[in-house]
Amino acid sequence: MCTIGPSNFVGLLSNLQAQHPGIELQINDAAAVDLQKRLLEGELEAAIYCIPDQVDERLHYLPLFREQFFIVLGRQHRLAMNNAVRVGDLDGERYLNRINCEQVNVARDVFARHGTKVERVYRSERDDWILAMVAAGLGFAFMPRYSIPERGDIVVRPLVEPEFWRDVSLVTVRGRPHSPAIGALVREAMRTPWLGAEALAVQQSRAPNAGKMH
Repeated sequence: MCTIGPSNFVGLLSNLQAQHPGIELQINDAAAVDLQKRLLEGELEAAIYCIPDQVDERLHYLPLFREQFFIVLGRQHRLAMNNAVRVGDLDGERYLNRINCEQVNVARDVFARHGTKVERVYRSERDDWILAMVAAGLGFAFMPRYSIPERGDIVVRPLVEPEFWRDVSLVTVRGRPHSPAIGALVREAMRTPWLGAEALAVQQSRAPNAGKMH
């Protein structure tokens, strides 16, 4: 999924190369909905993405990690000195819309319930352009924490009251025969730390009543 920072995958790619040097991996970068469509149509063998509040019974999900969404601000922004930003704090602010953000509809509905209205002033598919506009003081951005690069001209604050999180999964099609390479990819994904912790699927497998999970 194009909204996931590449640093999350370095460990997986390194482990896959070290343990299975004969495997060639082609990485496709796209929005979550497009990845799911291509996966179901057989164009992709596996995908890593998140679509909020949607589970397709044709697919098998192995959760990898949870990630919180943050607000990105220019250093001169009125909220830049806050330790966190509440949804209500953003009322009337200028919003820089990342077109491929999978959480945008969820956020829109939550903002509406809290009576928070923002002014969407720019839309872009490119996060680097969004961040440049944030740094220039043109508005705020809404981004997953580990997709935000370290920059000296922006500040990053957690969005709270309420918080926003996403669960990112490795997804395959149920019942579809897979190559040994995909089996190796799945195994290494389960062995690889994600955001400094074991894959969520591994953690959940040890939880009580794990046998009752999908």
